[in-house]
Amino acid sequence: MKPFKPILVATLMTLSSAISTPAFAAERWQEANFPPPNGGHLVFAIMADGNPGCASYDGASCLWGTRMGDIDFSKVKPLVCGAQHRRLYGVTGFEDPKHWCNLALGPQPATQRPPATPPAPTPTPAPPPPKPPTPAPAPSGPRLTDWSPWGKAAGLDYRYRVRWDPASGGPGKTVEAVYEIRNRGSQRFSGAARSVDCAKGTLWGSTDFALAPGESKEVRVRGPNCGSASNPDIRPNIVRAGKFD
Repeated sequence: MKPFKPILVATLMTLSSAISTPAFAAERWQEANFPPPNGGHLVFAIMADGNPGCASYDGASCLWGTRMGDIDFSKVKPLVCGAQHRRLYGVTGFEDPKHWCNLALGPQPATQRPPATPPAPTPTPAPPPPKPPTPAPAPSGPRLTDWSPWGKAAGLDYRYRVRWDPASGGPGKTVEAVYEIRNRGSQRFSGAARSVDCAKGTLWGSTDFALAPGESKEVRVRGPNCGSASNPDIRPNIVRAGKFD
């Protein structure tokens, strides 16, 4: 390729602020290393009028030593060889055959394009919330409640707890009362451990027992559940033998 004659190029060159728009010749940008007097790595493009222009942010100073991938092309205002170059520096850039303005018109390595703006990364979807742990199945089969507080009746101390099956021992169903009875007197005691109907207050079940002085004994009697399937209860009753109420 024949080099441009300085006078002819200077005559044909016109300076236009429009060539500094971000979209200008974006696909023609190249980068190459140039020798002195204006040497170094430079990103440049061949403008629409055929003259080279270097990447610049101010339209006056080439971005020497800056790689294409490091340039924000939306802010580039090229410094174009020819009239614009002469207005700033007194020469068009074509007077010296070794000036980058002349060398840029010669064969160059394969043209590179400015790096495309990478697409915004697709947000990683948030993991679904963990499922709540499956509650352990309630134990099946007969169970025992805790002991009731100690009570007093007919000169005895007693407490009780209920043995029941939650699956079949709901309100009004038959459960088993387990009494612990203690004779705190000085004489032998004969009597009965009883259960009472929840609503009517009448006798429902009864088991006889006898205790020597200071003796304790466990006595069991069946009765209706006056509580619930999960919290059963009975109406306890202890009487001395021969007493009926």
